[in-house]
Amino acid sequence: MNTQRTYLPLVEGTSAKRPRLRRSIQRNAVARAEQRARIEEYLRDPFLKKLDDACKKVGFLQSISLDLTHVCQLRCDGCYFFDERLDSSRSPRDESLFDEFIAREKARGTNYITVLGGEPSLKLDRLKKLYDNFSILPVTNGLRKIPREGFEDMPIGVSVWGDHALDTELRGGGKIDVFARALGNYRDDPRAAFYYTATSGNARMIEPVVDEIVANGNLVYFSFYEDKAGRGGDLDSLRGYDEVLHEIYRMIDKYPSKVVSTAYAARVATTDKLFGLTWGYDVCPIISSNYEKNFARMRNGQPYSPHFRAYSPDLTTVRRCTVGEDSDCGNCHNAYARHTWILINRDLHLDTKQDFTNWLTALYMFYAGAGVINLQEGLANLPEIHRRTRAARIPDEGVA
Repeated sequence: MNTQRTYLPLVEGTSAKRPRLRRSIQRNAVARAEQRARIEEYLRDPFLKKLDDACKKVGFLQSISLDLTHVCQLRCDGCYFFDERLDSSRSPRDESLFDEFIAREKARGTNYITVLGGEPSLKLDRLKKLYDNFSILPVTNGLRKIPREGFEDMPIGVSVWGDHALDTELRGGGKIDVFARALGNYRDDPRAAFYYTATSGNARMIEPVVDEIVANGNLVYFSFYEDKAGRGGDLDSLRGYDEVLHEIYRMIDKYPSKVVSTAYAARVATTDKLFGLTWGYDVCPIISSNYEKNFARMRNGQPYSPHFRAYSPDLTTVRRCTVGEDSDCGNCHNAYARHTWILINRDLHLDTKQDFTNWLTALYMFYAGAGVINLQEGLANLPEIHRRTRAARIPDEGVA
C-alpha cells in the first residue's frame, strides 16, 4: 500500500506552449515544498522521528488480499464471504497453478498479503508457501491452530464477535463456542492478536471480552460488525457506535500495551468521517485497480492503492474490493479499508502536529501489526502512542 503519494491523473504536454499548465505545476511544486517543511518541523520531535525512521526502512507495502480457499468450517451470520457467494470461486487443486500465482505476484512487486478465505488454516501447505515468499497476515476463525513450527514469526489475526454467548450464536451456529476454542489454541501465543468485531448495541460486552483476551496472553484490535442479514436491534450497524467507541477508549486506558488499535483509527472507523470526507465507495482506497467497474472511481481524484487487487480463490478472478461486488459501501466497516483510508491520505494530516501524529502512529502500528516492523518494538512504543493520540478522541470524551 502506497501511503506517501497522492495519485493524480497523468497529464500530457508540459511544453512551454502551455503556460496555464506550467503555472499549475509551479503551484504544485510550491505546495510540495510547504508540505516537506511542515513534516520536517514535526519530525524535530524525537519520538515521531523514531517512528518515521522505522516506517521509512520498510518503505511502501504493495498489498493484495487473497482468499486462500473457498472452504470454511463455519457459516457465520454476517460473513461477507458467504453472503456475497464468494465461495462460488473454487481454489484450484493443481499445485502448479498456486506456484504460478506466487511467481506472478512476486514479479509484480507484491510484498504484503492479507490472507482470507474461507478459512486459511485449512490450507497450511499453501499458507506456508505464502509465508516463505511475502509478509502476510492470515485471518482465522481460531478453530484450528496454526502451528508454530514453520510459522514462527507470522502474525495471526484471530476473529471474535462478542462474548461467548453472542459469538456462539453468530459464528458457532448456536452450538460451537468458537471463542473458547480460539482462546485455547492461541493461549500465550505471541503471534496471535484477536480482532474483536464489536456489535453496535453490545458495548457492555467489550470489557469482559478484552479482559479474557489479555488474560490469555494476546493482543486486541477492534473492527466493527455489519448487519448483512438485517437482524437489527443490537446488531444494527446503522444505529452507530458511540457507546462502543467510548468502551474502546476505556480499554486503551486499561490496557495501553495490549490494545493495538489507536483512538484515532477507532474514531475514523466508527464515525465515517475523515476531515471533510465521508466514507463510501468514492473514497475507499482498496479497490482492485485492474477491475473495469472501478475505473471511474479511480479517476475521481481520491487516492487509492494502484497495486491492490482482491483475488478470489481461483487465483485469477478479481472483484471490486475485498468484501465483494454487491455490498453496501456506506455500511462497510472493513477494518483494513478504513485504516488504509487514513494512511493513504497523509496530506490531509499535515495542518497540525496532532493531525500528523494521528496519521504517523496509525501507520506505525499498522506496520507493526503486519509484522514488517518488529512487533515487540512496536508494543514498547504503544503506551506513548496512546498518550499522544488521546487528543484524537471525540469531544464528548472530555478531550478536544
